[in-house]
Amino acid sequence: MNITKWLLVIIILAATIFGLHSYKSSLQESAKAQAASMPEPAATVTSVKVKNISYQKHMQVSGEVQAFKFLMLNNELAGEIIRLNAASGSVVNKGQVLLELDHRDEDARLMAAKATLMLENQTLARNIELHKNRTISEEQVDQARAAVQIAQADISVIKTAIDKKILTAPFTAKVGIHTLEIGQYLDKNSQVLELVGVNDFTWVDFNLPQLYQELALGSTIKISPMNQTAEYEAKIIAIDPQLSRISRHLKYRAQIPSATLALKPNTLISVIVPISKQKTLASVPDLAIKRDALGSYVFILEASDKGSYRAKQVPVELGERQGEQVMILSGVAAGQLIANKGAFKLYPGMKVYLASEIVTASSDVAAKTPVADVSAK
Repeated sequence: MNITKWLLVIIILAATIFGLHSYKSSLQESAKAQAASMPEPAATVTSVKVKNISYQKHMQVSGEVQAFKFLMLNNELAGEIIRLNAASGSVVNKGQVLLELDHRDEDARLMAAKATLMLENQTLARNIELHKNRTISEEQVDQARAAVQIAQADISVIKTAIDKKILTAPFTAKVGIHTLEIGQYLDKNSQVLELVGVNDFTWVDFNLPQLYQELALGSTIKISPMNQTAEYEAKIIAIDPQLSRISRHLKYRAQIPSATLALKPNTLISVIVPISKQKTLASVPDLAIKRDALGSYVFILEASDKGSYRAKQVPVELGERQGEQVMILSGVAAGQLIANKGAFKLYPGMKVYLASEIVTASSDVAAKTPVADVSAK
């Protein structure tokens, strides 16, 4: 009786297990059939071909425009202004009279000195005739000749004093703003006029830290006025022979034609200079790069069947960023097709279709100047 009950229980359990197994198998077959009837997951992205560009790391520093010539004109002698020919901000030519002080006293002394010279010349002439007749000694002739030379020296001293009261422009320049007026009295050694030379070139001085490579004389840099995006090329014309003892910076002077860029002295501008040798690097759009905790990647698109591609995840080492482009130090090579817009939704091995938009990487990068995000004074 007990054996019959146990056999019945075993038969019921076996039937239950067989039923469950059959049901699970039917579900799996149904799932496989359903999966076979559905298309493979795929994504549509834009593509870009990796291209190499010439790249040189630059840095931006502050520069200062220097005057071609600068002079603070002082008067050596005191006097009253009787002539003023230098309006504030005007351009004066070399040799032009700028300011004249009252020199009537010197004029009177000059007339007296000329009269004395004439008298001494007459005395010398008489003494020479008398000496020919042996009437006077040779010593008297020498004294008369010395008197003539002394009179000539007195005239030279007076003329020099007059010249010192007439100030002329030593070079073509612009006159600084001043408050001088005719009739104004100037004490000796007063600062009279400020002259800023006019030239066909603009000079820009800037400094670079000693840890960067020294620029060569004649090399090209770029300058950009503050609050402007335009860049202008300038050439280095001078290098300081020694580093600054305080900052350990090396000073350079660059030159740019005034017709290209005319700036006032002491203007602050941005100077963009190369700090490394030029090299060739691959460049891809920033949208093509996928970043996570393990690093940075791009998806190389490998051709598959029927116009589709397979996504292959490749780790890359990133370099400098230039606008929307990123330099790639390693991981990809020129000519490889990679996913661009939409790359974030890809995973390794995923089926990919290309959108109609095709973008060429770094098409404009070579024309731009890569600038490192550093600065120096």
